[in-house]
Amino acid sequence: MRHSGARLFQGVAGQEPETSRGRESRFPRERAIGRTIKLILKDRMPAVRWGRVRRAHLVLFRGQKNPHLKRALESLGGESLDPKQREFYVDPRFVFHFLRFLALTRSPQQAVTLAYLRIAKTRVICMMENYDKRLGTTPKLRWSDVLYRYLPGICVVKVQHGQDLQRRPMPANRKGVLAVWGQFSAEWFPKFGRVEQTYVITGALSDSRYRALVRNVRLRKHPGLCVVSTVKDEEWWGPPRTERRLGYEALMDFIARYRCGSQIPVAIALTVDRFVSGGVDQSELERQYFTDRFGTDIFFPDPSLRFGGLAVDEAEDELENNSKERYSSYALTDASTLSVGATGSTLWEAFGRGNRVLAVNLTDNPAFDFPVPGPWSMRQPSFEDFAARCSELISMPIEQYQALSAEARSYLMYYDSCDLPEERLRRYVEAVLQTGDPDKSNALLNHGRIR
Repeated sequence: MRHSGARLFQGVAGQEPETSRGRESRFPRERAIGRTIKLILKDRMPAVRWGRVRRAHLVLFRGQKNPHLKRALESLGGESLDPKQREFYVDPRFVFHFLRFLALTRSPQQAVTLAYLRIAKTRVICMMENYDKRLGTTPKLRWSDVLYRYLPGICVVKVQHGQDLQRRPMPANRKGVLAVWGQFSAEWFPKFGRVEQTYVITGALSDSRYRALVRNVRLRKHPGLCVVSTVKDEEWWGPPRTERRLGYEALMDFIARYRCGSQIPVAIALTVDRFVSGGVDQSELERQYFTDRFGTDIFFPDPSLRFGGLAVDEAEDELENNSKERYSSYALTDASTLSVGATGSTLWEAFGRGNRVLAVNLTDNPAFDFPVPGPWSMRQPSFEDFAARCSELISMPIEQYQALSAEARSYLMYYDSCDLPEERLRRYVEAVLQTGDPDKSNALLNHGRIR
């Protein structure tokens, strides 16, 4: 073993041994240790924790990032888990499983996460679907793929975060659960090539929370157009100009022309996930995008304030600084006469709350159509048809509009004040924990046999 240290160093540094495979096979342990050290050094070392892993039958994947999900399931005693923290437990069982999964995945982050779930005897993982990120591995896998592959006994419940514009080939195998906003998503998402096997209609958690917060609040009315922003990062202010962006820019031209002719006030419902990236304040770029097209005489809500500053008499409380619960775009669509944009989750939710909306697709791609047809949706209209539709919707009494859209709204966005989305999700997850059967739990939920 006198030369084992040298061979271990060669394994880490990537140097080739002087001889070839014969010498490699003579020192398999040193080569394995070298590969393990190389993997760990390539990634950030996990944080060390002393003590044993607590049992956690329910785990909220990055639950600390989503207060709606955490609030919905807190009564079930779920543990939040963030793989980015990479907590390594000094426990013989944990070390054993960590090394086993490290050999399988070649990723310390994945190995730490899988070891924790294995030792915690996790039965259900619940996550917002936008946190099911692609991993920097080959082939490109999502976290759910890793869980299905190495811990197939765990039921993964993802919660719909927004619309789905992708159209994929039909998967050979479907796995897991998606809790969706309404009947449309339950029927059509599988046809879009989604991989989930079970679709559970719960409704939108964020929309439900907004309704609860705004119920006793008066909002200042905005008697004009609300333009719903979908302007995000480099796709919108750098090359290339994508099909979606070209359609959206054509719509902005339509709105600018309509505004000049009607002198109607314009407000912008900003996206909420603005941040500084590469030294650039993307919130400023987003505002600049609209002032370049409509001038400076437009209204922007203040996204740092609850309801964007539109609340007339809302009291300050402990949730004021929670960026997930400010709801400036929700409040502005509620306060405006008509909300116009390309299809998107903000328009879906505004439509579900009974607001006048007009979703316009100025491309020939049906993926960008509003999900349910009606006077609230247009595909490749002329400017004259667009202007006429705006004027028609603005002049339509709200009671008439809501009666006309009632069936479509309930199809797209489930909401029942006596059976709230968060309660439906909680009951479903609780049933899966008890039965271990996602499909049976869905049937029980739909037939009202779990409360």
